[in-house]
Amino acid sequence: MSYEDRHMYEQEEAMERFLEDELRRIAEEPVFFYLAVNGDAIEDRVTRCLTEAQVLCDNGYYGAALTRAVTGIEVTIRFFLTKPLVQGAFLSDEWADLLADKVLRSRTSDDRKLLPAILRNWRMDITTIKLSSGAQAWEQIETKVLPRRNDYVHKADDAAQKDSILAIECLQTLLTQVVDPLAVKLGFTRDQTGSWSTVIPKDVAGVHFEPRTFEKGSPFKENQS
Repeated sequence: MSYEDRHMYEQEEAMERFLEDELRRIAEEPVFFYLAVNGDAIEDRVTRCLTEAQVLCDNGYYGAALTRAVTGIEVTIRFFLTKPLVQGAFLSDEWADLLADKVLRSRTSDDRKLLPAILRNWRMDITTIKLSSGAQAWEQIETKVLPRRNDYVHKADDAAQKDSILAIECLQTLLTQVVDPLAVKLGFTRDQTGSWSTVIPKDVAGVHFEPRTFEKGSPFKENQS
């Protein structure tokens, strides 16, 4: 390969990397902004669900614990994952809401593939995430946790301790193995600030940037009377 050919090849490769980085940045910006504004409100609700589910389980209220944990799972899927990530794919808020509902209410195998497909677009494979037992977390949510919650709520079936424990672990796993890595990927610094709304930018070329603070909002306000 001549010098001219190698130089042209290197230029083309650099341009491809630049375009890929720019497309990723454009896709990530609406996701980052949504979570910077709404992340604290979402996390408050999910954390409350998780805490209450654990207390209920510890005190023998297994059906209530199962229900509360599943509520946390649904809020996590809809507001931490589906809605912001769909917006990052250049869809409107209305489409994001519709697709979030589709993930939660779907009953066919094709519909249940929606969230994993969205996450794969962000180079995250939810089907590989496992629980402490070695079982796949997403499969357990689909085939056990959600059906058992539905049977408890709609058929008055009994709920066992193992049902609530499984639901709680699935919620914890979604938060630590999906939401937390996504936050780091997007540049959030919650480990340092304890907040989605305050972000410490990375130093660039030795230049230190002050933390960015976003005005907090809530995606739940529209549903409040």
